[in-house]
Amino acid sequence: MKTHVLIHNSTLQVASDLDAMTTIVEWFDQFNHIPITYQLWLEAQTAVIEGFTNVVRHAHRYLSPETPVEINVQISQEFFEVCIWDQGDIFDFELALENFHTEVSDRSFNPLDHEAHWGCIFLLKLRKEYGWTISYNRESGNRNCLWLQKTLVNS
Repeated sequence: MKTHVLIHNSTLQVASDLDAMTTIVEWFDQFNHIPITYQLWLEAQTAVIEGFTNVVRHAHRYLSPETPVEINVQISQEFFEVCIWDQGDIFDFELALENFHTEVSDRSFNPLDHEAHWGCIFLLKLRKEYGWTISYNRESGNRNCLWLQKTLVNS
């Protein structure tokens, strides 16, 4: 079993409120450094913004705005990893991505007609075109985790 030496490990907890976006963006700035390229950092930042927005608008829609959302970033020489935990109902992420892959593949697909699902469309693009590993699973304690990882070097 290989263990990775972490260069950075940071966790942020915010309320389920879109006004927390400023705090998230400012916190995420700390990860814009070597070995992370600006392109990779921008991909990850956009994924965090989309993931958090999806938690507020969908997973926590019927929960108190005080319900916490936890975001963790870990960086090693080998990977860049982001975890976003929510307390919403379980969601079949793989089925949603499969459905959007089918829709996006259709020549008549117009992303402007799917504003409520831009997050899934973006995550699908990160997975298919940029090599991110992405999953969404139920964790212990009735939390869900959106997990995103990009390999930086071949181990």
